[in-house]
Amino acid sequence: MGSELMNAVIDIEYDEIAGLVTSALKSGSDPLDVLGELREGLRVVGERYQEGEYFLSQLFLAAETMKNALEVLQPLLAAADRGESKGTIVIGSIEGDIHDFGKAIVSSLLTAEGFRVVDIGVDVPSERFVEEAEKADADVIGISALLSTTQSQSRDVVRDLERRGIRDRFRVILGGTGVVSEYALEHYGVDAAVNDGVEAVKIITGWLEGEKG
Repeated sequence: MGSELMNAVIDIEYDEIAGLVTSALKSGSDPLDVLGELREGLRVVGERYQEGEYFLSQLFLAAETMKNALEVLQPLLAAADRGESKGTIVIGSIEGDIHDFGKAIVSSLLTAEGFRVVDIGVDVPSERFVEEAEKADADVIGISALLSTTQSQSRDVVRDLERRGIRDRFRVILGGTGVVSEYALEHYGVDAAVNDGVEAVKIITGWLEGEKG
């Protein structure tokens, strides 16, 4: 059943995945083992995307497939409360941006890597990023800004952190299709800026695994 779950993510069995997860759990599979198989499937999808075998649309649909599976799994994982997270990331789309596309991909890929992800949605005011990061005791704040007109608001998040005297507690990463890394790093005060979701996951993984290693 494990490899079936992994392949269901790889093959983007969006409509079937929830039933497959439910069936695996009913047959006695450990929720963490089920999660491990799902993670492995999404990792394979990420690799295929980087190698040019999968398109961005397929990466997005695989991420949505993973989300469907997690809706079934999350209550059981929370009840079990086992396994140590690699770190916590608060992620959202900045105020004025209602796009969920890139954020959904990054959230699912981070979950697949074993991180705890707190998705605070879209059209999120800068101060809420800070409040939610403090509440979650997060390691990283991820700001999604697909629109070039909203990217500069990432600076407001950084300024709010500085104003509260907690800037050094969090890494801040800005992501979006039109993000120009050099400009964002110079003008917005973020720690990283990317225009590719897989690259964002690599950077965050490097930060947190390096700190805990």
